[in-house]
Amino acid sequence: MRHFTVDLNRERSATLEAVLFDAPSPEEQPTPLEHPRPAVIIAPGGGYMMLSQRESDPVAVAFLRRGFNVFVLRYSLREHAAYPNPAIDAAQAVRWIRAHAGEVGVDPRQVNLLGFSAGGHVAALLGTHWNRDDLVAAERAEYEATGRGDLLRHGSRPDALVICYGALSVDWVDGDEEILRTAARVDCISAVTGETPPAFVWTTGQDEVVPPSQSLRFVTALAEAGVPFEYHHFQWGCHGLSTADELCDADRESLPVNVASWVDLAANWLRKIGEEK
Repeated sequence: MRHFTVDLNRERSATLEAVLFDAPSPEEQPTPLEHPRPAVIIAPGGGYMMLSQRESDPVAVAFLRRGFNVFVLRYSLREHAAYPNPAIDAAQAVRWIRAHAGEVGVDPRQVNLLGFSAGGHVAALLGTHWNRDDLVAAERAEYEATGRGDLLRHGSRPDALVICYGALSVDWVDGDEEILRTAARVDCISAVTGETPPAFVWTTGQDEVVPPSQSLRFVTALAEAGVPFEYHHFQWGCHGLSTADELCDADRESLPVNVASWVDLAANWLRKIGEEK
């Protein structure tokens, strides 16, 4: 295994942590370039205040087991969490992986973004805003200031999204006109277009933190825009289940029935989406 961290923005402590299968030695076959792996970028949840460990390490292990090279995105939090910072972090992660695809053994046509809760918002935010003028302009300004302008040669649109009990809409926000205007800028449901990437979406019926209806409304918007998607609503299970298995909870008896199946379902779906390119 190879493990290293890329600084995306030191001022905001934004990083990309890579966990990769070792490249074969020169005498071994096949080489990484002949058989590159799909990539999964994981954006853990945490309400933009912290990043959940149970939604990073266990998920990385789960997707490594299934043949993906994995990257954990530690996006901007707290005072740095205002739009467009987290979206810039996610976009830069996608661009960086494509720019270094040969070095990290990744197929640049299969760079997928997976997020939980607030991380699901980050994933959906990039998926719906990747071609917005304001985000592209903010990216350009940041990359040029940090000497990374060459990243703009590589696309920021994820090839597919995996949204796990994502916080996708902020239409419940109350406040003055400025607050509502800011909230509208980061609403992902109303921002869906035909250029939004295909998405695998799942939620649980007993989630009391993020209403399950947000996921349903998101996939409804995808359907209306003609965007391919797969949707799973598990009847049982609270918020924050991560892989919903022994990787994140040693007490298997307390885990809800069926939810752990999402990992295999998502991995198979991502592979099929990649094959259809």
